Amino acid sequence: MNGILPPYFRPLGYSLMILSVLVPILLFITGSIGDHNLLFIKTCVKLLIWISLFMVFLAKVKDENETTAKIRVKAIYRALYLLGVYYVIVLLKGYFEGDIEKADTSIAIVYMAFNVACLEYGVQKQRIDRIFKK
Repeated sequence: MNGILPPYFRPLGYSLMILSVLVPILLFITGSIGDHNLLFIKTCVKLLIWISLFMVFLAKVKDENETTAKIRVKAIYRALYLLGVYYVIVLLKGYFEGDIEKADTSIAIVYMAFNVACLEYGVQKQRIDRIFKK
């Protein structure tokens, strides 16, 4: 699976992710967030984080090649395994705390975060392997 977005989407995605976390904090400090718009702000933040994670995951790497495509596929597999472990832990924790609804929130964002983390790990590992093989 090759990247389909240009390489500059990677830093753009990380920037958007940072902004989507910091702007609501600034809005809260200024008193712009209240009961009337809390759900809207929460939904917008989740949507922006989701979009930014997709931008990072689907952006081409500077030295995109066949190995990078394999790393991206491995990242998807690893993220699925990590998601399964995470979900089981959250379900068990929710069961013991008596609040099973905790397991149903933001699971897709967690999956994409695992995808991006596994991809970044694989790409950095490939870069280090290339440096030390020379």
